[in-house]
Amino acid sequence: MLARDWIGLRVEVMESPNPCEVGLKGVVVDETMNTLRIETERGVKVVAKMHRVFAVEIDGRRYRVDGRLIAFRPEERIMKGMMLVNRIKG
Repeated sequence: MLARDWIGLRVEVMESPNPCEVGLKGVVVDETMNTLRIETERGVKVVAKMHRVFAVEIDGRRYRVDGRLIAFRPEERIMKGMMLVNRIKG
């Protein structure tokens, strides 16, 4: 899940230093190196990746993801993830 595009995925902020962000949920509509833009019922919210924990839904399953693990440019994160998968496969 780290080595994939997050645009279109349903996410929820589980932990954040900003208590107003906890429980924020919606669909990722854009991503930068440091932020996720999430379409919520109240409009688009921009949430930093660092110091947050997200719940993300993929194929009907929920995963907890530490924002530090995705705090890269999306294309760099995807490439690093693909390289890691290739190393594991041998």
